[in-house]
Amino acid sequence: MVALLMVPLVGFAAIAVDAGALYAEKAQLQNGADAAALAVAQHCAVDACGDTASTAEDFASANANDGAANVFNIELGSNTVTVSDSTRTAQGSGAMSHPLAALIGVNSSTVHATATAEWGGPGSGPAVLPIALSYCEVINALEPGVAMTIRTDTNRPCHRAAGEPEIPGGFGWIDQIDGSCESYVDVTNGELWVGSDPGNNVPTLCKDKLDELKGQTILIPVYDGARGNGQNAEYRIYAFAAFTITGWNFSGFSDTDPAASPSCTGNCRAIQGYFQKWVSVDSAFDLGGPDLGGSVVRLID
Repeated sequence: MVALLMVPLVGFAAIAVDAGALYAEKAQLQNGADAAALAVAQHCAVDACGDTASTAEDFASANANDGAANVFNIELGSNTVTVSDSTRTAQGSGAMSHPLAALIGVNSSTVHATATAEWGGPGSGPAVLPIALSYCEVINALEPGVAMTIRTDTNRPCHRAAGEPEIPGGFGWIDQIDGSCESYVDVTNGELWVGSDPGNNVPTLCKDKLDELKGQTILIPVYDGARGNGQNAEYRIYAFAAFTITGWNFSGFSDTDPAASPSCTGNCRAIQGYFQKWVSVDSAFDLGGPDLGGSVVRLID
């Protein structure tokens, strides 16, 4: 009886132990492929893809419990990257051995995983601070990392191209989602006009948010057109840009950055910070908008 039952017992043990190890290996390899694809896409979104093989290998191996994975294929598209990895043991073998399954003729096996990531300009997503900055401020920004003062009362207009309508400079608050200091912006479905408020005062719900966001980089809406005045003004949202907030000066609420240029004191009403190249991996954003230095990376497969 023991002899007759030994074969199925070994088979069941192989399923429980060796098959379980395969599932664990698959999960680690998939995590590694996902991380590698996102890391390569982030590099590509900033400036250049760099050494994609080294980047992918580092992230794939870092997600393996034994610190080893084999990246055997990297495919770069116009705005996508696909990373494929497979089993590599700490001893350098490309296959997992199965001590129990070997008793029923299955000695080893190799597990594979694949992930694809894409990058590009954000087309829709939450404006975690409901402020829209002028396109003129983006193109006239100071050197990267040097904070600038963007005022509401100093108009620095510009044109997207010769013969096109003038774009007013500065910034303004845009309509918020009820009960929050946040707006939702989608520039992928044609022209988007949003209501606004002058920039003299901070909406009540946004004071704590500003304190929270100081020193952080966020994707912030950029307008390339305006119409109306005061409470009746509207902005035409064109894109998102990456902006690091370093200070502000509003009526009754101030935390200025002394290093920002020009200085902002007295009746100056301004937001301070700098534009930069920055990549968001926030899944709340979808692609489809112009790239003004702020990009989005996401897994698509």
